[in-house]
Amino acid sequence: MELLAELLSLLLIAILIATGVKYVRFPYTIALVLVGIAVGLSGLFPPIQLTEELVFTLILPPLLFEGALAMDIGELRRNAKPILALATLGLLISILVAGYIASLSGIPILLALIFAAMVSPTDPVSVLATFKKLGAPKRLTTIMEGESIINDGTAVVIYSILLGMLAGSTSVWQGIAEFFFVCIGGAVVGFLLGYSAYRLLAHIDDALIEVTLTVILAFGTFLIAEAFGVSGVIAVVTAGLIVGNYGAEFSMSPTTRITLVNFWSAVVFIVNSLVFILIGLDTPVYRLSEHADLIAIAILAVLAGRAVVVYPILSALRMRLSWQNVVFWGGLHGTIPVALALSYNGPMRDEIVSMVFGVVIFSLVVQGLSLDVYARRVFRRDESKAEYEELRARLFSIRRAVEELNRMASKGEVDHEIASHVIDELEKVEQRLKAKVSEVLSREDIREEEYRKVWREVLEVERSAVSELVRKGIISEEIGEKVIREIDEELVGIEDGKD
Repeated sequence: MELLAELLSLLLIAILIATGVKYVRFPYTIALVLVGIAVGLSGLFPPIQLTEELVFTLILPPLLFEGALAMDIGELRRNAKPILALATLGLLISILVAGYIASLSGIPILLALIFAAMVSPTDPVSVLATFKKLGAPKRLTTIMEGESIINDGTAVVIYSILLGMLAGSTSVWQGIAEFFFVCIGGAVVGFLLGYSAYRLLAHIDDALIEVTLTVILAFGTFLIAEAFGVSGVIAVVTAGLIVGNYGAEFSMSPTTRITLVNFWSAVVFIVNSLVFILIGLDTPVYRLSEHADLIAIAILAVLAGRAVVVYPILSALRMRLSWQNVVFWGGLHGTIPVALALSYNGPMRDEIVSMVFGVVIFSLVVQGLSLDVYARRVFRRDESKAEYEELRARLFSIRRAVEELNRMASKGEVDHEIASHVIDELEKVEQRLKAKVSEVLSREDIREEEYRKVWREVLEVERSAVSELVRKGIISEEIGEKVIREIDEELVGIEDGKD
């Protein structure tokens, strides 16, 4: 009862902060952390610790599932090279570099690597909120979110393997084998459960039941995957991608899709609000001052580890420098590192925990605030583009409303005559909006952007057609892969545009 009252009080504080930052244009999540630190120092609340069990069983599943639910598999596929490079091999290199630099402070190399793995998961919540507000390019948003979702799983697996090596129960080769087993196994479990849910959703036409099924899927997938000894994080992400891209598209009515999006948006808002304010509450401020030298080295180590990965990889993929800077500086750290730090009970615990918290607070506050300023310069939003996006959004919503009215009328849920009258009115509004769209499209830059968007869709259709020809045996796999590579290069070129 007491815990519930404390959580409700924290939520009330979070709502007040959310309302206040709208007027001062201050990043919401960073404000939560700072207020959390202040509340913790004041002693107004007893500590509510973000334990590993709490984070991994109650907090991470909804956050990961909602993120995957909203992601476009087509966008992920188009940006697979930078995402996989950053979140797999790049992640391993960054851990090795950060761990080596951290070990120069006198910490044993294995403990330094454990610290580096512990702090390596990125948290894009603040970054993506800024991107959404400023209208950042879709490709950059996908890369940042895709990297975060994948490296959460791989980083946790690497951390667990390193702990096993510290305890002497895992060798290097056993660790490598375990890494592939846990990651691939998590993807398989997530795919099977996600696909099963997608097939089940096809036979249900009740928004509340379908939303409830997704809740069971999000938490159940994690628990089942962990029970099989594979990655629950990767399993939840995979299941969310399947339901979000196939279930929502082919098995759900527009009403259900709207209910689903609104439900998970509310859940994630509540969870994130509590998590970021608890990060502030749990920050051992007085202990951090005792290890200021270690924290300074840790921050430099983590930044260096990210820099040696981000710039070479994204330069090789011909990404513009301003985007590389955003990806580098936008690698913020949050929930997972804090949970892993609080659950760590190995040697030099005070030093390791202080280093992790120091890096997290630096990344959320210093990097988060400065990134907001820099991103405003990189993605300066023009009023015509904002107007165009608003018009397109209204057109899209009207078309979806007409589809839903036709469906309801065909099932006898509403009167045909009334539905027809409302549809006529909506179509008149649609025509007025189309006229305004034509006016805005007279702007050369917006027309060029739309031109590239249409070409992306055309090339995506071509890609699917080539894959279909390969599956049917009409062309060889070698020829198909060659043509798809060429199409992917064109897609990336169109997405990047010109500097």
